[in-house]
Amino acid sequence: MKKQIGLLSVIIGAITYSYLVFSTAKGTGEGLSLSTFCLWAILAWISSFTTMKQGANPAIPTIYAIGSTSTAFVLLMKGKCAWSNFDSVIAVSVIICILLWFTKGAKWALILSVIAAAIASSPYIKMTWNAPSMSPIVPNLGFLTANLLAFIAAGSWTVKDRLYTGTSVITCSLLVIPWVLFA
Repeated sequence: MKKQIGLLSVIIGAITYSYLVFSTAKGTGEGLSLSTFCLWAILAWISSFTTMKQGANPAIPTIYAIGSTSTAFVLLMKGKCAWSNFDSVIAVSVIICILLWFTKGAKWALILSVIAAAIASSPYIKMTWNAPSMSPIVPNLGFLTANLLAFIAAGSWTVKDRLYTGTSVITCSLLVIPWVLFA
C-alpha cells in the first residue's frame, strides 16, 4: 500500500509542477522570481541526490527539482531576471550545502538543504498570508497533497525518509491555510 501511496504522491507532484510550468509559460510570470526558482532547483537537486545517496526514496525532491528547473527556464525565456539580498542568503546556503556534502556527508547536506528551502519559502509564505489571492491555490494544494502522501508512504521515521516531505508539508500548509481562513 505504501508503494501505491508513494507513486500517487509522485504523480500528483508531477502534475502540479506541470500545471505551474505551463501556467507560467502562458502567463506573464508576474510574482515569480527566476533567482528563487533557480535556488529552489539547486536545493531540490541537492536534496534528491543526498536522499538517494543515503538509500531513501528521492522521487519527490527529484520531481520538485525538475519542476523548479523547468519553471526557472520558462522565467528565463520570459526575461524575468532579478536578484535580491534574500537570494544572496539562499545562495550562500547552497554553497554551504555543497561544502557540507563533501566534508560531513550526505545527511548534513540534506538537513541544510531542507532548512535552506524552508527559509527560501518564507517570502512566498509572507506574501500569501498578506494577500492570499496573490498566491495560486491550485499548485499549493497539489504540493501539499503530494508531500503529505509522500510523508505517509515514507519507509521509516528517519531524517533521510521524512525530513524533506515533512518540512514541505509544513511549508505547503502555511501556503494553504490563508486561503481557508481569509478567502
